[in-house]
Amino acid sequence: FSGEGTPRMVPPPGPERDRASKLLGLERELFGAWCSLTFQPGKGLMDRNERAFMATLRRVDEALGESTGPWFLDSADHPTLVDLQYVSHVERMLASALYWKGIQIRGSGRFSNLEAWLAAFEERPAYLATKSDYYTHVMDIPPQYGPGFSVDEAREAAAAIDGRGGSWSLPLDLQGSAFEPLAPLQAALGDAAARHEAAFELVANH
Repeated sequence: FSGEGTPRMVPPPGPERDRASKLLGLERELFGAWCSLTFQPGKGLMDRNERAFMATLRRVDEALGESTGPWFLDSADHPTLVDLQYVSHVERMLASALYWKGIQIRGSGRFSNLEAWLAAFEERPAYLATKSDYYTHVMDIPPQYGPGFSVDEAREAAAAIDGRGGSWSLPLDLQGSAFEPLAPLQAALGDAAARHEAAFELVANH
């Protein structure tokens, strides 16, 4: 829908529409590479599955670098259907690649355009209202896709995400951890807001 005053989610027919179609195809390639890595033992023969996933992720990062802003398409100053198709799966990938394979994507310094894209999303309160946390993602993935296969290198990250080793001990560090950083908007709300949100979620799920 592209009525007056409504952000256009899909570009009109032309080069930008063609680019959107190619980007959506790349998203399917990324999803397939993630599945091969996550739902098979180890990281593949001679780490083949990890290398394929990281190579596809680099292509996504390069595609983001081709636009002048943080989003995939230059035709909009807001996230479009392409961005929304990617972000739900990239969220899962950030959590699951770290939890099961010990691969830290965010904060690694290897994907600067992806970092800028995620930061742009996190400047939007509407996105933060729907964004999930790493623990929820790794608990939700097995019922949907099947169990992920862990490697030894992931033990430290998995323990932190699971709340073992004191990572969930109060008071929590509101700056987040090296594994799962908080968005600036989340950290700026402070301790009182975090307690309020925790109480609200507890009551809502009772």
